[in-house]
Amino acid sequence: MGDLFIGSTVTVMSRVLRIAGYADHATAAKFVQERESTFAMIKPDCYQNFGKIIDAVQQEGFKINKLRMSKFN
Repeated sequence: MGDLFIGSTVTVMSRVLRIAGYADHATAAKFVQERESTFAMIKPDCYQNFGKIIDAVQQEGFKINKLRMSKFN
């Protein structure tokens, strides 16, 4: 399901197909809803509670797609 978005390519029976659009509004709405994303930043003073924060996010039904630790100066 993660590969089915406009602009992606999928391989079906050795044929590489590019997704140019969805067949109907209901399909488009379903895939757009599943591909919505939210950006979150955990501030440095919460570093010791990082595991609890990640657990809480997952328990609320969110999927963590990219997790990155950065140090800003």
